[in-house]
This record gives sequence, C-alpha cells and structure tokens, in this order.
Amino acid sequence: MIELDRSRPIWPQVAAIIRERIDEGEYPAGERVPSVLALVTEFGVTQVTIRKAIAALRADHYIRTETGMGSYVLTAKERQDAGQVLGPIRQPSRARPRSMA
Repeated sequence: MIELDRSRPIWPQVAAIIRERIDEGEYPAGERVPSVLALVTEFGVTQVTIRKAIAALRADHYIRTETGMGSYVLTAKERQDAGQVLGPIRQPSRARPRSMA
C-alpha cells in the first residue's frame, strides 16, 4: 500500500501520483490506467477517492474515460488539442437567479 498523508485530502495526492506515473511513462499514452478497484487496493482508499482523482485527471486532460471500458492516458497531442478546444474545466457558476419583479 502507498503511504499517503492522512492529514490532507487524499484524492489530490492520489491524482498527483497517477499524474507522475503518466509523465514518467509508467502508464504510457494510449494505454489503460488500472481499474478503480485495482487502484483502491493499491492505495488503500475508497472508490469515491479514486473516482475524484480520476475526475481531476480528466479535467486536466491527462486521461479520457470510456463508460464500461476504463480510463486511458491521452497522448501529448490529444492533451494539447483538448486544452485548446475545451480549456480548463471549471465548476459551474453559482450566480443568483434574477428576480421576477
């Protein structure tokens, strides 16, 4: 099991480790990232934590997820294209609704 700092949020630490593995080629471009269950076992965390880490990597254009198939590492070109087309994914605005006066 991987040692994590339990005094800080876990999912960003998991995302950083997976990102590092992608950058170092341990998870090569075009290849599938280990399954959620495999990562749960490896990191000793919940599925929710792994899913949050995967979502963060998807938002940063490191991976793409195909329903029922898993998550795959994007190539450098795919990351660049996704960043230009989509830009960073942000949380929706919490604007107040207009009054009906």
